[in-house]
Amino acid sequence: MENRYDKVMKNIEVTSEMRDRILNNISKLDLEKAPNKNKIVSFPVYRKYLFIAASLVILLIGSVILRNVINLPKEPPQQAIPDIVEYSSIEEMSEAIGFPVKEIKNTPFEVEQVQYTAYWKELAQVQYTGKSNTAVLRMAAHDEDVSGDYNEYSSIKSLTVNGDSVTFKGNGGKYVLAVWQGGGYSYSVQFTKAISEQELLTTVQSVK
Repeated sequence: MENRYDKVMKNIEVTSEMRDRILNNISKLDLEKAPNKNKIVSFPVYRKYLFIAASLVILLIGSVILRNVINLPKEPPQQAIPDIVEYSSIEEMSEAIGFPVKEIKNTPFEVEQVQYTAYWKELAQVQYTGKSNTAVLRMAAHDEDVSGDYNEYSSIKSLTVNGDSVTFKGNGGKYVLAVWQGGGYSYSVQFTKAISEQELLTTVQSVK
């Protein structure tokens, strides 16, 4: 397995253009000054100095690139994909999630399709879809709000339904959401389009 140094070194590249520019700049250095009278330097020595100078410049460029590569931010962690599973029946989902999931027996619209979905093997959702509206029942084995709806509503009302305190939420005297807890479970019923208080009450009463 490659270590961090090997991965970084792969990112260091001195192109032909960079190399030519470096050597061209070095060739312009004033190397024609008369040498010391007491010292004779042969032409091959100048070539040696040129090679050393070019190598040092290349190493300098490489060190700058290396430092920039090391300081690059790490790749963001990959987000885990939620464990979302659809089932063909309420019985199949109940067995998989570990508790008996309830259903809405009476909706204020004609249901054309029902979907059963479990989230993280903790939250059960049953969606009832029709031409005029959609209703979503959620249920989980804890005492927290399972609706996922944190909007502010102007119409909020508490009623006792089947022995449990249920909160209705909506606007203008019509409602889209009901939330409650009972028997160790949390529930929510939410509609896409607002319905009357009586329609929501009838729907919640039919959750069995």
